[in-house]
Amino acid sequence: MIYIYSLGRAARYYGERIALSVSGKRLTFRELHDRVERIAADLNRRGLRTGDRLAILLPNGPEYIELVYACSRLGVIAVPVNPRYSPREIDRVLKDASPGGLVRRSGPAPFTAKPAWQLLLDEESLDAPNGSCPEVYYSPEAILIMIYTSGTTGKPKSVMLTHTNVLANIQYLNYWMRYRREEP
Repeated sequence: MIYIYSLGRAARYYGERIALSVSGKRLTFRELHDRVERIAADLNRRGLRTGDRLAILLPNGPEYIELVYACSRLGVIAVPVNPRYSPREIDRVLKDASPGGLVRRSGPAPFTAKPAWQLLLDEESLDAPNGSCPEVYYSPEAILIMIYTSGTTGKPKSVMLTHTNVLANIQYLNYWMRYRREEP
């Protein structure tokens, strides 16, 4: 659902406008849409299906955004893992979430848990060049993201947000912090 009402809509109506700009590299909404579709096809090719979980151990950046949108397109639950967590905290999250896969940067694994598969973005691309992507998943009450928060105990616990929760948060944010288009 979030895919249809955010990126899908933006690509349809504002395809040539800038969606992301990082370190001088710009990506239009159409380019972002196409990239997310290829990533979703690749995740599907790797065996992720609706309701499965994908752990994302990355800092904020374009890859993170692309992966969350790809998950929403497939109905896969995104499980962000804070790169600043200690190895013990990462293990706890990975064991609790039981993800079908993990995407992270290369380097020594800062954890001992063993997800079904790992993709190291520095070494391998997450992109199916000619893969066919399944139809867009649409279920407003399905879980989109599984966030871990420590609360008052200090031990991370999962909080599950639906597509509707996330879309409502976006709408509230847009109300209070109006988007202003600035041309390059």
